[in-house]
Amino acid sequence: MNYKINPYAYKNIFAVPASVVDDNIRLASVLQLKVMLYMLRHSEENLTNDDIASALGYDKTDVEDAMIFWNERGLLTKGEEKAEPVLHIESVAEVKIEPAEVPEKQLRKVSDIPLSRPSHEQIAVRLQECKEFADLFAEAQKTLGKTIGYDGQSVLIMMHDSYGLPFEVILMAVEYAVSQKKTGFSSIAKVGKSWSELGIDTLEGAMEYIEEHSIVNETWNKLRSLTDITNRVPTEKQRKLLTCWIKQYGYDAEIIYYAYEETINATGKMSLPYMDKIIKNWYEKGVKTPMDIQKEKARWAEERENKKAQKKPQSKNTPTLLKDEPSYDMDAFTKKAIGLKYVKPNSN
Repeated sequence: MNYKINPYAYKNIFAVPASVVDDNIRLASVLQLKVMLYMLRHSEENLTNDDIASALGYDKTDVEDAMIFWNERGLLTKGEEKAEPVLHIESVAEVKIEPAEVPEKQLRKVSDIPLSRPSHEQIAVRLQECKEFADLFAEAQKTLGKTIGYDGQSVLIMMHDSYGLPFEVILMAVEYAVSQKKTGFSSIAKVGKSWSELGIDTLEGAMEYIEEHSIVNETWNKLRSLTDITNRVPTEKQRKLLTCWIKQYGYDAEIIYYAYEETINATGKMSLPYMDKIIKNWYEKGVKTPMDIQKEKARWAEERENKKAQKKPQSKNTPTLLKDEPSYDMDAFTKKAIGLKYVKPNSN
């Protein structure tokens, strides 16, 4: 049986941002949706967390977690935060990136934490049965700087039960999320799911992951300061490329920036797949430093000049080279470096 909205219901309405449904309906919990709808309905009132908790019949700490969820998604501002345009999920990636030859860890698929969570009574039983849960809650509260309510307790328990993460790794996931300024339990659960899929179930594995991501983020920030890259954090595909360039090839932000310049000179636009081919070519040729890049350019220029000198005119009408023609150009070098056929530009 099909249902439709009763037209008389539109007599009294209030606005709901499209992003609430388009980008977050599958991610938000029941409580998070209730909090957002209540705030939208009473947007003209100066509501406190206590007011919302009392109206909805939820614990204040759970309401605060729901607020953090919407703040992290840009739909709520906190304190004196400057409001910014809300971007749809599809618009985060600035360029289309073709699959790169990047070695990946074998992922094991795990499901999201279901909406059906343990009851208050079940949580109390687990705390009695396992002292480690009480210790986990206490340490997580210190890290987060707030009391953990039912929502947070159930997420931490299910990260252990559903994702199979040891207590110390769960606490490390909480610390990592806080370092990324993601203190909502939906974000913490997302970290736990990712680590479980990657098989990160030890402190050593978690520390290696955090160090790797820290280096990638630092490199990305350096590139943002030097280029016209706009997204604050790399997308997953961009992160995979950066990880390959840094970890497998051993390149730092300076070399990656040179590849960016080569790409702009050759194509006139930002293209990570193009950069990937240049960087891969440099790696295969043993290019490790900016000096090596200059030597490779000089070598190519000399090779091209020798070919010109050895080439004989086929007829009297064959034009000779201009004396002031450069021995090489950036466009030719870059196109050769990535395996493209070089076509000499029209002199006109």
